[in-house]
Amino acid sequence: MAMTPSKGPASKKKVPTSSASEIAPGVFVGGWNDAVGFSGTRVCVLDELPAEPIPGSTHIPIYDESTDRAILANLERVADLAAAARSRKEPVLLFCGHGVRRGSLAGAWYLHRSEGVSLDAAYDRIRAARPQIQHLNEWVGDWKALDQEATHPHPRRRANRAT
Repeated sequence: MAMTPSKGPASKKKVPTSSASEIAPGVFVGGWNDAVGFSGTRVCVLDELPAEPIPGSTHIPIYDESTDRAILANLERVADLAAAARSRKEPVLLFCGHGVRRGSLAGAWYLHRSEGVSLDAAYDRIRAARPQIQHLNEWVGDWKALDQEATHPHPRRRANRAT
């Protein structure tokens, strides 16, 4: 879904190109610059709300730096929001600063939830489309707890997914 300049002599204005990566049909992972021109649902997963948020984007922090843990409840919210947008056939961009850590974590959780793949398989798929990402185990101190939750969800969370 890269934007390119229109062709022809009347076009002198440069249109930014997007480097967002499609990880599933209509679902993209990218960075801040990708979000600026993205048309569709935009979910910012940075830890803090930016001083100048992108109009129309939704901010859901998914990582708590003070505890070095992913915020599972917010990952669930992101996955639900992305699934709702896709049910409306709307493209979705999960973005952070550069689309390397938090955006890829949000994308991996979305793939895990929507397709039932393991987090490792989800990260492999994202890395195939976006080689610069960092796997969860490269930057989240308590990544094993999230991996465990993905593999063996808490019974209450499992029941909530069924409804």
